Amino acid sequence: MNQNKRNDITRFLLSTAIVLVLAFLLSFVFFKIDLTSENRHSLTDATIEMLDSLDEKVFVRCYLHGEFPASFKRLEQNVSERLSEFRDYSHGQVEYEFIDPYASGDEKTIAEMEEALYEQGLRFTRLSYSDAGAKEFKTIWPAAIIEYKGKQIPVQFFKSELSQPSEMMVNSSVNALEFELASNLRKLTRNEKPAIAFLQGHGELADIEVADFASGLEESYAIDFVTLDGRLNVLTDKMEGMAKRVNKFDAIVIAKPDSVFSLKDRVIIDQFVMNGGRVLWLIDPLLTDLDSLRTNQETMATSNEMKLYEMLYEYGCRLNRNMIIDRQCALIGMDAGPMGNQRNMQYFDWYYSPLLMAGENAHPIVANLDPILTEFTSSIDTVGENATVRKFPLLSSSEFSKELRTPVRVNSAIVSMGADYFPEATPHIIALLMEGEFNSAVSQLLPDSLKRSAEFAYREKSSNTAMIVISDGDVVRNKTTEGPQGWQPIALGYDRYAKRVIYDNREFLLNCMNYLLDDKALISVRSRTIELRKLNGAKILADGASWKILNMVLPLVLVLGFGIFLLWWRKKRWAMVR
Repeated sequence: MNQNKRNDITRFLLSTAIVLVLAFLLSFVFFKIDLTSENRHSLTDATIEMLDSLDEKVFVRCYLHGEFPASFKRLEQNVSERLSEFRDYSHGQVEYEFIDPYASGDEKTIAEMEEALYEQGLRFTRLSYSDAGAKEFKTIWPAAIIEYKGKQIPVQFFKSELSQPSEMMVNSSVNALEFELASNLRKLTRNEKPAIAFLQGHGELADIEVADFASGLEESYAIDFVTLDGRLNVLTDKMEGMAKRVNKFDAIVIAKPDSVFSLKDRVIIDQFVMNGGRVLWLIDPLLTDLDSLRTNQETMATSNEMKLYEMLYEYGCRLNRNMIIDRQCALIGMDAGPMGNQRNMQYFDWYYSPLLMAGENAHPIVANLDPILTEFTSSIDTVGENATVRKFPLLSSSEFSKELRTPVRVNSAIVSMGADYFPEATPHIIALLMEGEFNSAVSQLLPDSLKRSAEFAYREKSSNTAMIVISDGDVVRNKTTEGPQGWQPIALGYDRYAKRVIYDNREFLLNCMNYLLDDKALISVRSRTIELRKLNGAKILADGASWKILNMVLPLVLVLGFGIFLLWWRKKRWAMVR
C-alpha cells in the first residue's frame, strides 16, 4: 500500500471519528433552526419559559389517530410535532401518546370509550368525504386530555361542527395548536386564578347579556358580579398593619352603564386603579332608543351623562359625544314591501354599525382578528401631558367614516346614502390602550381630612397599571333567545343573516383581558399565524405534466452527472499519481 493510499484511509477514519464524536456530544444538546418566515416550527418564548418551569410530569393522551382524510392527517402530524417540541423544551417532563378510539373493532368497547371521552369533555367531529367515488363517513376525535398533578383538562383542536371542513378551517386549527396546548397547560399549573369583577348598579348590561364573554373568561379567571353602592371595601381592603389598601380583584369590567356614578362610587373605582387595578371600560357616550327606531324608523341619540368622562379625561383620554358612521359596516335586513304573497327582504349597508379591523403593524391584542362588530359608537381622543402614561390605539374606524355631532338624528333612511356621502377622511379611534402610572382623578373632589385618613389610605398616584377604553358598550353584548328553559345567550359575534359567528368580538375582548392581566403569554401565542400556501390550481392543470416529468428526470440527471464527474475526477487524479 503506497503512502497516498494510507493518507486517504487515515483522513477518512479521522473524519468519521470527528463526525461520530460531534454527533455524540450534540445528542446532549437540544437546538433547532427554523428557516420559515412565520417561525411555524418554533414555540413562543412564553411557552418555552412555562415548559422549562414544569416540576412534575405532564401526560397528554391524544385521540386524533387512525385512518381519515389527508387534511386531518396533517392536523394529527402537526399535533405530534408540537407535542414533541413540548417534550424537548420541558426536558422530558411532557409525555404523550396517540390513541385510536376505534382500534379494537369491538362495538361494545368503542361505545364505552366514546361515552367516556364525551363525559371527560371531548367532542367528536363527523366527517363526510369521497373515497374512490363512494361516499364515506368517519367519526374522529380531534382532541386530547392533559393530566398534571392529578388534575385533568380537555383540549379541543378542531371546534367546527361542519361535516365537510375546508382547508382554511383545518389550517386555523393548526395555527391554534400551540395556544390550545399551552393555555390549557397553563390553567393546570396555575395555583390561583386572577379575579375579575363585573360592576353593576348603574344600568350595566345584565348577566345574560355578557354571558358569552364571561364564560370565556371563566376558563382562565375567577368571575364575580359586584354592586358598589358606595361601599368602600367592595373592591379594596385595608389590612391591619399595612399603609396601603389591597385590591380584592385584579381587574374590573364596566359594561355599558347608562346612569350617573355617585362620587363615592367614582372614588372607589379611582382608588382601585391607584392600587394597581386594571379596568376594561365599555362605554356608550350616546344613548340611542332602539324601540323608537324600530317603531318609527327614527330616534334621537343624546348624551349619556354618567360622570365618568371627567375621570377618563384625567387618566388621559376623552370620550366624544358624537356618533361615527362608516362605509365599512355590517348589513341590515329591511322589509321593502310585499312581493306576491311573500315579504320582500333586502339587505343594506347599516352605517351605524362600523366593522373595525386591525391594520398593518397592529398591536398583539388585535393582530390576526376578524372584523369587530360595533353599534352606535363614538370616537376617542388622547389628552393630557402625563409622560408616564403610554397610549396605543387598538381599533379605529375606516378612512371612509364620518362624525355626527350630538344630538344625532338616527334614521333608517341612511341606508339610501351613497358612497359620495363618505368623503375620505382620517380614521377615528374607537378602542384605546393606556398603561403606566396614572394620577388620581378625584384629587380635587376630596377634602384634605379624608386624604389624610389612615383607614381610607388615599393614594395620589397609581403603581404601574393599565386600562382599555372602548367607546361602544354593545361590543360586549351577546344577543339572547327564549327557549324551553328560559332565556339563553347567543354566541357573541353571531350574525343572524349569515346564521353563524363571523365577528371576532369575543376573541378581541378576551385578548384585552389577557393583556390587562399581564397574561402576555396567551396574547403572543394567540396572535401568531401560519399561512397556508396553496398550489396554483390553474398552473397545475396547464403545466402539471411538465412539472411531473421534471421532478422525475432532474434528480436522475443530477445523480448521473455527479457519478460521471466523480469517475472522471478519480481517473484523472490516479493518472497523475502514476
